[in-house]
Amino acid sequence: QRNAKKMERNQHLWELAMKAMDEVDSDFATKCTEIAVTYGFTGSPHIDKQNSTPFYGLSLGDFTEGTGCVSVECSARVLAEVNTKNRLGRVDGRYPHFVSQYNIHAEERFSLIYYETGGRYLQPGPAVFTVPHS
Repeated sequence: QRNAKKMERNQHLWELAMKAMDEVDSDFATKCTEIAVTYGFTGSPHIDKQNSTPFYGLSLGDFTEGTGCVSVECSARVLAEVNTKNRLGRVDGRYPHFVSQYNIHAEERFSLIYYETGGRYLQPGPAVFTVPHS
């Protein structure tokens, strides 16, 4: 019941977010089950154990271009930075990842994280992807 109320309160945001996703990857838009909305997020490297497929991230705000990226460990010696400012980036969150530094005290950063839980399961593949063009 709590989730139903939350969805009802945020239905318009969900519809707008899914419209943006549909323009980039319409197949994923039909399978996405969750969207996390964050503000001022920072965190240590973590793995998204509940994800069954890679996720998409979109960040918005006045933070400096090239900061506040999604950083993901591609291997023990390779760290990729995926710039999601005003664009969607696809990352496999089942690899260690985190938000790179930005000036959290002076800049705003919002993010939408689109992901899928349950249902289908894709074997973890590359840690980063190119965005498909329709």
